[in-house]
Amino acid sequence: MKKQNLTISPKSESLAQTFAEYFVQKAKESIQECGRFLTVLSGGGTPLKAYRLLAQEPLKSQVDWQKVHLFWGDERFVPHDDSQSNFYQAKEALLDHVDLPEENLHPMPTHLEPDKAVKNYFQTLDSYTEAGQKQVRFDLVLLGLGDDGHTASLFVGQSALWTNPVVTTEGDYQGRPSTRLTLTPMIINQAREIVFMVSGASKADALANALGVEKDINRFPSQAISGPVRWMVDEDAAGKIND
Repeated sequence: MKKQNLTISPKSESLAQTFAEYFVQKAKESIQECGRFLTVLSGGGTPLKAYRLLAQEPLKSQVDWQKVHLFWGDERFVPHDDSQSNFYQAKEALLDHVDLPEENLHPMPTHLEPDKAVKNYFQTLDSYTEAGQKQVRFDLVLLGLGDDGHTASLFVGQSALWTNPVVTTEGDYQGRPSTRLTLTPMIINQAREIVFMVSGASKADALANALGVEKDINRFPSQAISGPVRWMVDEDAAGKIND
């Protein structure tokens, strides 16, 4: 990994600020170049801190929200108004506070049966594929990293399942077993920019493994993300990178 692709912030709050400012920068660039900004959001506590910053000044008015399209990297099969829903959490932190058109929101269709949800979301993504491309190319994909090393809902030991751009997986993480809908490396790696946002000492081992010399996507799913990746982490998470 190139040194310039790793940014270490002192705390999770400053990490959130770093990403929020980067989001604004990428939104401006994409809207200027392409007339729209296609971005994928992640769940998790640290991203929510960044979303809240984007929902207030001075960053809020720096984004032309009318031209922003929001997608999600993964989702539990729960209703969109469930507190465990990544969409719901983003809605409370960000969406309810910015002028973003309803048609620009593309939550995962977890109200459908899993097989139908996979097909439905793939069709949604396909509708944003530009001429000459096989798949949609997101401008920015935000990913997190679990204590166990998973990212999105790409879990340890499940790499053989990642055979389509959108798949369902069975996750049992921190005592919260559930069926998930997730994007896979097949589509994530097409993005113009991918950011991993990692915070907390509990992620130190997972981050060290993700950036380590041993390569094994089945054990370290984040290593399957091979597009233009930028790591934004806090000091607690970075504690074992050089061990």
